[in-house]
Amino acid sequence: MKHPMQLAGGATFIVAVLLLDNYLVIEPSPPAPENMVWIEAGSFVMGSDSGLPDESPPHQLEMSGYWIDQFEVSNRDFAAFVTQTAYTTQSENNGDSLVFKALSRQTHKFPNPLDWWDLVSQADWRHPQGPSASIEAIADHPVVQVNYNDALAYCDWAGKELPTEAQFEYAARGGKEGKLYTWGDEPLHRHQAITNNWQGAFPFKNENSDGFETTAPVGSFPANEFGLYDITGNVWEWVSDWYHPKYYANSPNKNPQGVEKTESLDPAEPSLAKQSIRGGSFMCSDNYCSGFRVSARMPADPDTATNHTGFRCVVNNRY
Repeated sequence: MKHPMQLAGGATFIVAVLLLDNYLVIEPSPPAPENMVWIEAGSFVMGSDSGLPDESPPHQLEMSGYWIDQFEVSNRDFAAFVTQTAYTTQSENNGDSLVFKALSRQTHKFPNPLDWWDLVSQADWRHPQGPSASIEAIADHPVVQVNYNDALAYCDWAGKELPTEAQFEYAARGGKEGKLYTWGDEPLHRHQAITNNWQGAFPFKNENSDGFETTAPVGSFPANEFGLYDITGNVWEWVSDWYHPKYYANSPNKNPQGVEKTESLDPAEPSLAKQSIRGGSFMCSDNYCSGFRVSARMPADPDTATNHTGFRCVVNNRY
């Protein structure tokens, strides 16, 4: 049998208690994975009926417990992986990647999203904004310019996995049932420095009132109730599910894993299978992108990397 032991600072340490030949043997469990948070098994309502259609219907889920990274994977973390494995990302192999650019306000008509993305030569995880930028001064920022397969490769090296959509939302909610955001129901503009998002009218002028024009060092903003940082904002995060806008209508009620790749559907590009990304980014604002809502979902091309998408990992075994 197992019993919890309370340690200094309120931490709980699990021990196995065995009775062998009338002797009491206490075996301590292995230490918790570094910089990970244990999410207890439980139930929650996933989705929302006050968001976009792909967040509906709200549905009750049962979840097994799992470890999840307290922080988004940083440039320093990813550099350790690359140093040990000599891995090259898809953007490095391609020789270019997508970089956001703010637009000048020249019309009252809202621009097409394609207008604010540039395909920049030599943009990659080492040079998130292009060849003139580097990660030397931003080692603690989340790694970006990584596509879905790059994220999988890192997770595999680390002995981890990408979270499912359900795991991400369960952790992001932090036990706050039915709330619009990780912090409650109040709109973003009523809070100061609660998450790294766009301040001002997107995509024209970022007022940078939080001090960051693009990414921020991981852990710069308050954690949610489960102790997770940047689970809203900073960068969108890859999850393991293939995207389908109506998956919730027929989702399993325990530990859902998403649809098969062959069943993935983005109505805007029906011929291209998409992964889900979660959490919103520094590009989300009050006037555009509802990605910082805790139930928000977005389809993303798994082969494409950008400077606003990163990831964090999970471990699905208790020890």
